[in-house]
Amino acid sequence: MAREDLLGGGLNQVAAQGTLRQLRREQLVPAPWQPRRSFDRAGLLALARSVRAEGVRQNLVVRPHPTQGGHYEIIAGERRWRASDPDVGAALALTPEEVGTLEGEAPRTLPCLIVNLDDPEARRLSAVENLQREDLDPVDEASYRLLLVQEALGLAAGEHVMTSSLAQEIGRRLHTLRNAPEQFPEETAALRRLFQQLGTLTWESYATNHLPLLQLPDDLLTAVREGRVAGRSALLIHRQTDEELRAELLEKALAGASFKELTGLVDTHQGKAWRTLAADVRGRLGVRQLDRLDASRRKRVVGLLRQLQQELDGGAPDREA
Repeated sequence: MAREDLLGGGLNQVAAQGTLRQLRREQLVPAPWQPRRSFDRAGLLALARSVRAEGVRQNLVVRPHPTQGGHYEIIAGERRWRASDPDVGAALALTPEEVGTLEGEAPRTLPCLIVNLDDPEARRLSAVENLQREDLDPVDEASYRLLLVQEALGLAAGEHVMTSSLAQEIGRRLHTLRNAPEQFPEETAALRRLFQQLGTLTWESYATNHLPLLQLPDDLLTAVREGRVAGRSALLIHRQTDEELRAELLEKALAGASFKELTGLVDTHQGKAWRTLAADVRGRLGVRQLDRLDASRRKRVVGLLRQLQQELDGGAPDREA
């Protein structure tokens, strides 16, 4: 993902020409539109120790607050701001032993790059800066991509719109675009360009496998954020209307069951265990897999495949195979 390509020439130049200044922590305010609301406790504690021992080594990116004079809105760096809180022990509900590991005082001022950006520019810069991070959980990553998709589609951005509501709105729009791309060539082209710049996945894949994470209920959302349940396993669990099955699946997922194992449980519950069997066999029938069998086993497998072929064609099995 090329930061310069995502920011564009004008915004990249503005971001590079900001003013460096030390600002008091109380002058800084998190942006209300920031989607990231989950901060790993252990990681934040480690960062709190670091900023007390070595100070904040990376600039926060801020802009003059739109309504509060003398204050600045955080575009990138909220995690550093939180870690520098003198009362971080209370904020993280640290144990006395953990508080004892915080040696030194919290910094009174933080190094900030002050940039003059309007709302859409601030959102884009925030999303791009945060997507560069390696510690984003799947939900936060989907949230920051959502900001960029919102801009690419030219949708109005409200400060206090719930992420789940925005995800639902954009999900409906992406569904429409996917079903009739020829009717909306400019929007589909904009999405294609954006996700080519972001890399790793297409906008269609995002709409199917990542955007729905933002509409999960709290129990599943928390489990995904904490890495205890994989995203697609959570979506599978969320689709179940049988509460007993849902509870069983969640329990199994939290115990480490794979997506394949959970799918098997769903198929069995629905009286369609054959679907799991078919998927498993299909995954084992590649040419390379058959090549690795010895001649005797391969002959038996091929014979079974011919019988299956006859059965699916509606004819009698070929007993000579």
